[in-house]
Amino acid sequence: MTADINFSGSVPQNYDTYLGPILFEPFAKDLVKRVNEKEVQKVLELACGTGRVTHHLLNTLPAQVQVIATDLNGDMMFVAKSRIIDERVIWQEVDAQDLPFNEKEFDLMVCQFGVMFFEDKLKAFKEAHRVLKEGGVFLFNTWDKVENNMLSNLTQQVLLELIKEDPPLFFEKGPFSFYDQEHIKQILKEAGFKNNTLSVVQIETESTDIDSMIKGILDGSPLTNYLQQVNAPQQQIRERLRQLIQENLYTRLPMQAIVCEALK
Repeated sequence: MTADINFSGSVPQNYDTYLGPILFEPFAKDLVKRVNEKEVQKVLELACGTGRVTHHLLNTLPAQVQVIATDLNGDMMFVAKSRIIDERVIWQEVDAQDLPFNEKEFDLMVCQFGVMFFEDKLKAFKEAHRVLKEGGVFLFNTWDKVENNMLSNLTQQVLLELIKEDPPLFFEKGPFSFYDQEHIKQILKEAGFKNNTLSVVQIETESTDIDSMIKGILDGSPLTNYLQQVNAPQQQIRERLRQLIQENLYTRLPMQAIVCEALK
């Protein structure tokens, strides 16, 4: 993960409280419903964040299934560990590009909105391939382009409008940087995966709490550190974002992601 994409301090709690229910919960449910629970004994979750997918895995999988939930960011995982108390899950700080696990150890690997942040995606995918059993599945999602995700798109418009010099590159370098399906397929193929299926998932949630949307996207992401560093006009940014949300979204929140099921 690059230095300017930093989920630390108060960001994880704001991320989970304000963005979690409207952005991440619907896609976590979508991801877990794709799991074939009958063929799973041991699961590795990468970039577990604040544990939304972890929660649904534990509620869905049979009681004997073990889940190893990992993240490189201890602050994010701290929130997850405080929310989820279950002896079936093992929490571990792990770099997805250098997995400390044996070959062919897992039946399933799951990653919700984390692959975009892997600096060396080919290396991470090769590691995923190495630790999966034959016939194992690597299941992950990644955001589609920012234009198809309205809350983030409106936020980016405001930042580009009001910060003329050195505008933030968080959206381009982070969450919305890995959506080219042919590129994704090529990396998976090079990593050794076969029968790779990609699908576009569109979800629309509703929220009447504009303040929570704004607090989530600005204070629940690495943007908060950037805005402080450049002394950005934060009140002006929030007022302009509120105006655009009221004009374009109000209660509707359309989102789009790409889901991949890769078979070893």
